[in-house]
Amino acid sequence: LHSYRELPLRLAEFGSCHRNEPSGALHGLMRVRGFTQDDAHIFCTEDQIQQEVGEFIRLLIEVYADFGFSDIVYRLATRPEKRVGEDAVWDKAERALAHALDAHHVKWDTLPGEGAFYGPKIEFSLKDSLGRVWQCGTIQVDFSMPGRLGAEYVAQDNSRRTPVMLHRAILGSMERFIGMLIEHYAGAFPLWLAPVQIVVMNITDAQAEYAEGVAGALREAGFRAQTDLRNEKITYKIREHSLQKLPYQVILGEKERAASTVAVRNRKGEDLGAMPLAALLERLHSEVAARSRAA
Repeated sequence: LHSYRELPLRLAEFGSCHRNEPSGALHGLMRVRGFTQDDAHIFCTEDQIQQEVGEFIRLLIEVYADFGFSDIVYRLATRPEKRVGEDAVWDKAERALAHALDAHHVKWDTLPGEGAFYGPKIEFSLKDSLGRVWQCGTIQVDFSMPGRLGAEYVAQDNSRRTPVMLHRAILGSMERFIGMLIEHYAGAFPLWLAPVQIVVMNITDAQAEYAEGVAGALREAGFRAQTDLRNEKITYKIREHSLQKLPYQVILGEKERAASTVAVRNRKGEDLGAMPLAALLERLHSEVAARSRAA
């Protein structure tokens, strides 16, 4: 039992979900039987629905933009024939969702009768590199579950009322979203997102210890750096890591070791020249902070 002053009450987790999808419907990372969802539930009053949905849409647009997605498909799914709750409450909820969408000046479509039996919802979908539309985020109004849970709050007039529950997820399936990112960037992730951000390579064994030190300094600064100290030609190593589309390559020869500098190449194959390690760190920090695709 909570007071109206404590609402909205927001709870979130990364939860494991399982669905017995038909084998013919499975599709790589995009449709799987077991996935992880960024699940959250919000208990609120009917009057708080529009504000909570509006804040969620703002956050979702911001998160998608950070990942490089701006072409979002918005769909409002309305009441099905078989449903719980009074029509007046459905009217209020559907209006709140529509007004929240309009407040963000986005184009959206209606899916008549496609809402859940317990409430209307907004679906947020993204397009993959082939133009296929995949649902990712969602926010759903639920009039049923709070009552079944026995959830109540004390209203301003001291009466006991049942709150509304909002189910929401920004990414939806983490696995699907990762699949979308891989396709969207064709493997060439921006620096801040790349699993391996920098590879440090030596030209001969004489620079191996220096290369380990440079990689260690990069890791200490918070970057995901690896070393490639194999006894291979430097041109072979450069080509191999270029095919892996790593954002940056650091090449260390005797000249760099003697001068305590680093020679840097970016993913485009551009030679950025030799520079002090501090200058490289400054460049990397700036690029990460800007969520830039400069490399």
